[in-house]
Amino acid sequence: MFFFKEETTLLPNLSYPNNDYKKVLTKMVNYFRAYDGVYAIVLTGSMARAKAVEGSCIDLCIFLDSKQFNALSSERALHSRIKTYSQLKGEICYYEGKVEGGIIIEGIRVDIGFTNAQFNPRSQNSFDITRDEFETTIGNLFTYSVVLYEKDEQYQQQKKKYMPFYNNKLRNVRLEGTREEFGYKIWKTRWLAERDEYLASLGALLEAQRILLQHVFIKAKKYPIDYTKWVKEQCFKILHMPDLYQDIMSIISGLELTKEGLNEKANNLEQLILRY
Repeated sequence: MFFFKEETTLLPNLSYPNNDYKKVLTKMVNYFRAYDGVYAIVLTGSMARAKAVEGSCIDLCIFLDSKQFNALSSERALHSRIKTYSQLKGEICYYEGKVEGGIIIEGIRVDIGFTNAQFNPRSQNSFDITRDEFETTIGNLFTYSVVLYEKDEQYQQQKKKYMPFYNNKLRNVRLEGTREEFGYKIWKTRWLAERDEYLASLGALLEAQRILLQHVFIKAKKYPIDYTKWVKEQCFKILHMPDLYQDIMSIISGLELTKEGLNEKANNLEQLILRY
């Protein structure tokens, strides 16, 4: 059983939108560092990259051993956490399945995730490959994060499995899967446009654009942050491909929701995947 006691913990040097963020983050780290089975607490998102502004969330991931991870959703464990959040002047604002996903503490939202570090990329179906968020998960937890608490070597051992990038056998499978799914989305863009389903066609076009970015990251052996946010930052600072950002933006620029307009942009995207 865990009894919460507020105390001071030493955090890495971070940039905060205001001092309340530091207070809330300190409270959360104090709590979870003593929670049964926790071996790492990792800050992700905009605050980890010194990009947070007023209104930004605090993004945390809690690494637990498998036994405690499996017990997270038990009534007793959840009730205990709810009671502690109340002591911290907070409450759960949304759930991810049976466990909390977001907490509001003194007006600041903390988005929280729990993991037992069992990251299993899908490789049998091209649609699953482009939907499983494997690369973004690894990137945010191990590359673009700040470790706030570590116990033993478990977190570092997990990190070594994926750094600097995962193995070539898996990479080849996922490259082929993204190529295949990209081709399907381009076909669907044209098929829907021919039927005057312009909004649905646009949706397929944007999916193809997202898959293009995923494909480029895998080919470059770089982990992404996100495929729809922070795109300029990633193209310039991670991929070192400023032209890619301009090319991606050109797909949306001047887009006309007509058969001709959507087909033109589909053709442009096909040229981009060949180029990159």
